[in-house]
Amino acid sequence: MRVCKRFTIETTSDPADPLCQCGKKKSRHEPQYLQNNDPSKPWSVKTHTGKSPTNAYGEIEFVGAAGWGQGQQKLRKYVRVDYETDPKTLMDLIQKQWNLGQPKLLISVTGGADNFPLKSNLKDVFRKGLIEAARSTDAWIITGGSNCGVMKYVGEAVRDYAIAEGGSATTSIVAIGIATWGILDQQEALIRSKSELPSGPVSYRMDQQEWTGKVRLDPNHTHFILVEDGTTGEFGKEIKLRSDLEKQISEQKVTQESGERLNIPTVCVVVGGGPNTIQTVYRAVKNGTPCLIIDQSGRAANILAYAFNNHGTYSESVRGEIKKRLLGVKFSDLDKHQHWIEECIRQPDLINVCKLDSGRGVSTDIDRAILHALLKAKKGNCIDQLRLAMVWNRVDVAKSEIFKDDNDWKMGELNESVRYAIEHDLPSFLELFIENGVSMKDYLTEEELTILYGKIQQTSLLSRLLKGLNEKKDIKQTSLLYCILKKINEKKDTENDVTLWMIGQIIQQLTMDTYEPLYLSDEKQINQGGLPKSDNSDHCGCLKKQQNVAHVPAMKSQAAQFHPIRELFLYAILLNRKDMARKLWERIDEPIAAALTASKMLKAMACKECDQDQKKSMMEHADIYEELAIGVLKVCYGPGEDRTNNMMRREMPNWGRVTCLTMAVQAQNRKFIAQSAVQNLLTEIWMGKISNENNYWKLWLYMFFPWMVALHVSFKEDEHCEKYQGNAVTVNEPDDSEGIGDDQEMVVKVDNGVAPPPTKADCEQTHVSRETLSKDHGDVESHNSGQHLSVRKRLRLFYNAPIIKFQLNVLAYLAFLFLFSFIILTEFSEEQVRWKEWFLIAWVGTLYLEEFRQIAHGESSCLKDRLYHWIKDCWNMIDLATLLLFLMGVILRFIPGMIGPARIVLALDLIGFHMRLLQSFFVSERLGPKLIMIARMMKDLLFFVCILAVFLISYGIASQAIMFPNVTDPLTIFRGVFYKAYFQMYGELFLEDIQPEECTLDDPCPEYSWMGIILLSIYMMLSNVLLLNLLIAMFSYTFSNVQENTDEHWKFQRYEVLKEYINRPAIPPPLILISLIEYFVRFCICGCSCRSSCTPSELKIILGEEKVKELVLWEKNKADDFIAKENSKQNVEDRVQKNFVMMEKLLGNSLTDSDRLSKIEHQMVRTNYAMEGIRESLITTERSSERLSKMEHQLERMNALITNKLCPEEEP
Repeated sequence: MRVCKRFTIETTSDPADPLCQCGKKKSRHEPQYLQNNDPSKPWSVKTHTGKSPTNAYGEIEFVGAAGWGQGQQKLRKYVRVDYETDPKTLMDLIQKQWNLGQPKLLISVTGGADNFPLKSNLKDVFRKGLIEAARSTDAWIITGGSNCGVMKYVGEAVRDYAIAEGGSATTSIVAIGIATWGILDQQEALIRSKSELPSGPVSYRMDQQEWTGKVRLDPNHTHFILVEDGTTGEFGKEIKLRSDLEKQISEQKVTQESGERLNIPTVCVVVGGGPNTIQTVYRAVKNGTPCLIIDQSGRAANILAYAFNNHGTYSESVRGEIKKRLLGVKFSDLDKHQHWIEECIRQPDLINVCKLDSGRGVSTDIDRAILHALLKAKKGNCIDQLRLAMVWNRVDVAKSEIFKDDNDWKMGELNESVRYAIEHDLPSFLELFIENGVSMKDYLTEEELTILYGKIQQTSLLSRLLKGLNEKKDIKQTSLLYCILKKINEKKDTENDVTLWMIGQIIQQLTMDTYEPLYLSDEKQINQGGLPKSDNSDHCGCLKKQQNVAHVPAMKSQAAQFHPIRELFLYAILLNRKDMARKLWERIDEPIAAALTASKMLKAMACKECDQDQKKSMMEHADIYEELAIGVLKVCYGPGEDRTNNMMRREMPNWGRVTCLTMAVQAQNRKFIAQSAVQNLLTEIWMGKISNENNYWKLWLYMFFPWMVALHVSFKEDEHCEKYQGNAVTVNEPDDSEGIGDDQEMVVKVDNGVAPPPTKADCEQTHVSRETLSKDHGDVESHNSGQHLSVRKRLRLFYNAPIIKFQLNVLAYLAFLFLFSFIILTEFSEEQVRWKEWFLIAWVGTLYLEEFRQIAHGESSCLKDRLYHWIKDCWNMIDLATLLLFLMGVILRFIPGMIGPARIVLALDLIGFHMRLLQSFFVSERLGPKLIMIARMMKDLLFFVCILAVFLISYGIASQAIMFPNVTDPLTIFRGVFYKAYFQMYGELFLEDIQPEECTLDDPCPEYSWMGIILLSIYMMLSNVLLLNLLIAMFSYTFSNVQENTDEHWKFQRYEVLKEYINRPAIPPPLILISLIEYFVRFCICGCSCRSSCTPSELKIILGEEKVKELVLWEKNKADDFIAKENSKQNVEDRVQKNFVMMEKLLGNSLTDSDRLSKIEHQMVRTNYAMEGIRESLITTERSSERLSKMEHQLERMNALITNKLCPEEEP
């Protein structure tokens, strides 16, 4: 700060307490500064003042300000500084001590300190526009900081915004007030004594009514810099320091990124003002700061606006008018102010005029005008203008000010801007670039995508997953993955150590091990990871058979392509960027597959995320994409059922060579699986080639009479041999392969519009070849091939249909249970092993082999993953337990003397085999949902048992200890503690043990039996009344909760049953051994790693290239229709919300809810009256028009009669 060190008396002051020429009285000077050796010398700041350590700093509490009593008023920081303080020092204070960081825009508001009048609607326009500009650009606002004039308006705007946003620190706007210390009221309250530490805030009262001639600080500014030059009562002493500070801020880079070349933009907003305002504008223009003049806001602003509006025709008359206006507002030193004005208008690019008007138009958007002024200052440099708009995240400004029709962007000119938009999550700008001709195919190369992944935040989940991939410790040094990671580390770039091969590994982890990402299947990306092209070389001692240790998928019939939109979509999903991912999804070619993949990845990411907020956000994001997939599916299924079925089952090379159906199941998208389109497809696959017109119970009968299949079972080929499409008939011709497809079509055109039904010979001779289905068994086909089926083929298709497989397996399993039960009940003895037992053992042996086949036939790429997925299935765990128990029972059966334990083990095992029969109930639409309910209730029962155990054990121990103390027999203790307590809960009270009639030495009477009765009554009350009713209530609650979603869960579980029986051999156990031998031979020939190519999934079809293009285009068109409907709904909601806000604005924000409702009701009544009047007017008008038409009709009749009378027709 600065203090007066030479008291120089003012001659006109009071002799009792004379005034110094600095403006302070003699009593306010320090004693050592009262001596003046040369009192006649004129007082000046440089010679009569000196610097001193500041004594006013810390925090202010504005007592009596609005919101102070309710805790809405926060503490404000302040500091008193010297007017010659280095701006760099102030910047260190602001950024390091006040922790304000760095702005993206600096708005300097200057103007009148007087409370000039402004209409309320115009004031709202100014305040909202200013706050919108600051909010949308993370700007700082700098004002004079006083509670008057335009500074007060700015403070109220900041306060209203903070209240509307809840006052959170993340949404608060920084408003820095730079004021002159010498004009402030209550200076003593801000000064701290030398011994006082700034431990607490100082109190600054806003409720004092007396006027002292000085100004008060505005309580709504967030920070204050109080500038002093040693004088008192003089305004404008802060102008130079404020200008220097603003210049220092404007020289900072707008971001902390390396290579940033843009400085923080600064704009000066002028509202009203006096002589100091013109000086402030002059200094701002000299510093290259654009200025926005608010016209018709008064005084200096009006003069500057007039001068600028006439700068093109600046003449003596304009000069004279300016001087006249300066005199009108009593400006001193006219020549200096006029010179400043003329210097300002010589740089028209830095001067902008905005007329404050409440009407519609660009002039009312203060925020747009502010940003327009900044862009105008950078006229000619479109890239810098665009960068500023992106830093502010104002795509509306970019559309209106930068992307105009006259702009001709060169190829690659916007590449850096596109990268900035992607890195900083600016989806609106990315969409703007694409709409304006930026070729994403030219921009997003593999190298550019690698750079983008390399710049992700270190705190993101993706970064942690990549670190985990690099730091993997459990990789064998002989594995291919170890070699590749070692090569990556050897070739690692210090700036970017992320490769697309690593991203591919992460994507595969987040989806499924059979998902084949492009980054792993593309040879270039594998080489990028450090793997040479040659597959025969031995790298650092790795195994040569790479496919056995690291799954590197081979290229198939259709290779995956590098699609920029899809790659950016995956990038956005991996970083959980909702808006960007949604906009990219709307432009993707395969929206259903993209949505399902995104849902799966987000759910897997949520499982790996530790932060609960991020986990919740990811799960919500995943649900959004499930809903989007459902929406597109519904739009597709209505007009194109066959196309939708193909779309759900076709292999998608661009999405890991999986199908939509498989991805939905892996993502646990139960709502998607429960849709009618998916369920109808599953039903079609479940029936195979058998027509739905067949009676279900007849199918059970025909299984035992194969010769009746050819005569009485209808197949889909029997329903119709042609499809009618307009005036054309499409018929099919046989294909040499076992599968069916639709690559080519023969269209027979008919002239009369109706095609005659073809004969049986025509059906046999004329067919269309279809694309071959990729499947395990060529017999399992689910749609009409148009072929004429022979008897042999009918039998083959019948017994290979999943529904028939299921029925045969159920009957065989029932026979197995009957045989097992018969043996364990009647013929299980130690004498000898009968042939029935050997047959049962052989039967169970085939069940063992079937489980091995299921593991070997799993979808995973390696045996370890297949075994893991097999164990995850609860039914497989039941199979494992029952088979191991049977093995244990058989071993005990052949040990002499262990026939009893063997019988017990096998009897218990038989219970497990019976429980295994429940899986077959999942096929039933009535029984399947009930099993879901039972499973949910079993979880409730487990928790209930934990609670019950506390009561049971406590009562059992207490009862045994009181009535039968000092018992050492473990069986007796167990019987007393657990056995009795458990069965007493069901009503078996054991009263004969508590109060026996006779007692003996071997069976003594219980001690304190009356206490046992009391404990028993309490225990019965708690367990039998309270806990059991609690269990019933839990079951009821669970039942009511899952009742609505049970059907959904059952439909999802239905897929698993369908998948199991598709892959099962047609022959059930024990004859399944024949099929298992065939499978074993095929498995040995193909090998474990090439299983996916030799035995592909049954639920997957591979379509031809032309068919795929047609299907993708059709899906994209339907998705566009869905997106258009969703956007129209959103637009309607936005319009309703906008109208609601406007209505609230008209009614007034100060009204209570009841007042608002009454006004709305009043408006509705008036509207109804008006509508009723309009309706009556219309009715009256309609009646009048009817009467007029009748009168016209009568006049016409009268004219006809008169004409006939006057001019009778001549007789022939």
